[in-house]
Amino acid sequence: MNIGWDLIQQLQINKISRSAETTEHKVDSLSARKDNNKQEVEELTLACQAMWELLRDHLGFTDDHLKAKILEIDARDGVVDGKIGAEIISCPHCGQKASTMRPNCIYCGGTLPTSHVMK
Repeated sequence: MNIGWDLIQQLQINKISRSAETTEHKVDSLSARKDNNKQEVEELTLACQAMWELLRDHLGFTDDHLKAKILEIDARDGVVDGKIGAEIISCPHCGQKASTMRPNCIYCGGTLPTSHVMK
């Protein structure tokens, strides 16, 4: 009876050990993705700052112009939350309600106009 019990326990230990290894690999993968995302955000922030400084220095825009445009874009979806959201429009092809976050209407497949160049 002890041999059977020991065998069952060993099988359970092996199963849990494999599960722990799988979880460890997933954590390592997520950590690497997080680091990669952080690097991408830093690079995008740097690019945005460079573009802003070019516009400001060469075209005479002010920080107030930039802040006003950010607020305008943020408010387009009806919520000022620091995020760019989808606008709901009528599809110019079929008239159904459609999201500007999609390139095509889900009803007719027609190309949708979008103000979201960056998404």
